[in-house]
Amino acid sequence: MYKSTIQQIIFFIITFFIIVKAGKYLMNLNDMESFLDFGIIMVFFISLILFINFFTKLTSKLIKSLSF
Repeated sequence: MYKSTIQQIIFFIITFFIIVKAGKYLMNLNDMESFLDFGIIMVFFISLILFINFFTKLTSKLIKSLSF
């Protein structure tokens, strides 16, 4: 495995945990009361974009490695 692939896997796992933790917080959030709530919302969406990016890169590498 290449160094970039290992880094992508690590970032994929990190963004997954951020999405899960921030998503649980957002589900329990009734109203945005402070800048902390706004920050968590922004972290959720930024990590979601990064998660999708790493997921597509890793999926394309997996498909390329399985093709003949």
